[in-house]
Amino acid sequence: MSSLRLQTYISREIIAPFLLSLVLFTFVLLLSRLLKLIEMVVDKGVAVSEILHLFACLLPSFFVITVPLSFLLAVMLAFGRLSADSEIVAMKAAGFSLYRLSQPVLIIALLVCGFTAYLTLVAEPAGRVKLKQRLIDIAYSKAAVALQPQIFNEEFDGLMMYANDVDNQTNTMTGVFISDERMGNTPSIIVAQRGEIRSDRTNGSLLMHLRDGSIHRPVIRSGKRSYQVVDFQSYDVNLSLNTADKEEKSLNLKPKEMTTKALMQADPELSEEKQRERRVELMERLVLPFSPLIFALLAVPLGIRSHRSPKGGGFSVALFIFLLYYLCLSVAKTMVQENNWPLLGSLWGPSVAFIVVGILLLIRAAQERPLPGSGAATLFYDGLSAIFYRKKDRS
Repeated sequence: MSSLRLQTYISREIIAPFLLSLVLFTFVLLLSRLLKLIEMVVDKGVAVSEILHLFACLLPSFFVITVPLSFLLAVMLAFGRLSADSEIVAMKAAGFSLYRLSQPVLIIALLVCGFTAYLTLVAEPAGRVKLKQRLIDIAYSKAAVALQPQIFNEEFDGLMMYANDVDNQTNTMTGVFISDERMGNTPSIIVAQRGEIRSDRTNGSLLMHLRDGSIHRPVIRSGKRSYQVVDFQSYDVNLSLNTADKEEKSLNLKPKEMTTKALMQADPELSEEKQRERRVELMERLVLPFSPLIFALLAVPLGIRSHRSPKGGGFSVALFIFLLYYLCLSVAKTMVQENNWPLLGSLWGPSVAFIVVGILLLIRAAQERPLPGSGAATLFYDGLSAIFYRKKDRS
């Protein structure tokens, strides 16, 4: 078998389970948001096309997780099958070392690293911003449709609204009456000849722009109650959505939603804590694209050994490695943000440690030496398998 044919063969063994795992894991993550999106369709009348658009905005943030995990699992399954069918032994007998067999894995890993870099640096923050913008647009259209002529409307918390006439084409109305009870003990009555619903994309709020009207409110001064009337030519009323919606629809960008270019620009007006959050987010975006390469170094030697474990052992090992890596990265982020640990060493530390471990495991596997702890792991899996099958026989 030529070297090119061998690389093509191993690549096919990896790509098929990679794509299948990617679809499966992404679908599982989408299910966590599915109920909320269905609620938007049923309760708020959001079009199915809008829901699909929201799904598209969510995909980059899901791919950042599912692409490295799927690649790790695919490599482990591929080399586990090759080892179980003694194909690894045959390839070595034909003169191909484990390093040669790992070449197509590393090539694919570099391609996956490039795709992950695009996700973390460009696609994910853009998707998060577009998601918020779409939610604001949905809230805007929902507010406009909810206002019907000559009907009292309580769609907004603490507000009761009424309009003699509503033009749904321009979202304007005449003969506007608003009862605002959001101030607690000082409710206000607002009447205006004309009104218009507007959206403010800078902070994600909805406004009722009123013209030619007056504000009526009770006033308590020195223990005495009085009545205040304020006439206006122009006045804006903030149409406050419920608290959860406000937090979700606000376009005050968090570090995860900022572009990479914006994160790289220093802002002296920000507090030290905010600046640290931005630096941590930027460094994390630079670290995560290397995870497929790290997983490739670990998956090849562990995949060769995984066929000796009970059924499903390869998946368990892959999931454990994935969770352990992201747990270490999460702990490092927390330590940088809360305990002022060094940024560079803390966030790159887990990746460097995993790379070193992966290289050492690959060398031991190439020398056909047992991996550290493989005996204990085999005993552990055998014990679990024995317990499982004993319970199965009893049932």
